[in-house]
Amino acid sequence: MHQIIEILISGIMLGAVYALLAFGLSLVYGVTRILNFAYGAIYAVGGYLAWVLTVGYLELNYAVTFLILIPTLFVLGMALERLLIRPLRWKPGWNITTMMVTLGLAFFIDNANLIGFGPENKVLPPLVPGKVEAFGFVLSYHKIVIFLLAIVFVLGLELFLRKTRYGQAMRAVAQDMQGANMVGINVNQIFGYAFGLSAVLAGLAGVLLAPIHLISPFVGWIPFLKAFVIVVLGGLGSTRGTLVAAFILGIIESYTTFWVGASWTIPLWLLTLLAILIFRPSGLFGGWTR
Repeated sequence: MHQIIEILISGIMLGAVYALLAFGLSLVYGVTRILNFAYGAIYAVGGYLAWVLTVGYLELNYAVTFLILIPTLFVLGMALERLLIRPLRWKPGWNITTMMVTLGLAFFIDNANLIGFGPENKVLPPLVPGKVEAFGFVLSYHKIVIFLLAIVFVLGLELFLRKTRYGQAMRAVAQDMQGANMVGINVNQIFGYAFGLSAVLAGLAGVLLAPIHLISPFVGWIPFLKAFVIVVLGGLGSTRGTLVAAFILGIIESYTTFWVGASWTIPLWLLTLLAILIFRPSGLFGGWTR
């Protein structure tokens, strides 16, 4: 019983980071209706940038690394939207075309990482080394810290979307793009901000999970698949659904890894997704639009 509870706690902590990871993908789809296939590649970029700033070259601490990383990722996301997505918008079949562009971008970034950093795995140190034992449970400080950081970032995003001018504008664009444009909302600007925030969330998830899963040129595809499953299971564009689905799948992964091995995680995630969609084709919760 003690071991089962410990695995449950580990799954909840993992679910918080997966929520952070999936929110970025959900945000872009909810606002722009684009499935960003380069999302996992940006996850890898975040991990590599953190490696360069910490153990690779500059040897900065994590506090300074985050201060550099967040605006860098935001500008990167906005630049990708401005250069690759915006020129295609409003053209016939632009949704499909932009998805293909992001798929090509993913392959480009992956191979750029391979050329720039080599095929060897890069290792990031834990945010806080060591372990703590309380009430008979043993948890690493790193997992506790990334759980708390993920919760802070997720709550911050939710407050941003509901309480700020730009967050409300994003919700308006998600509900009715043409209507938002008619009432004076700069849709191009909102698209750029959505891609920027999405890149920040993907990169931060890459940094938080890198000490556990390492960094390699093609590491982003599994996180992208996991984020996609969470977003679809929760309901496309639904922040509440994304959060619930992330915790459910994080717990499933934790128990699966313990009982049958990590290689069964993705198959069981997909079976869970299939089982839910049979009864609720729109996912657990509705999104910002019907």
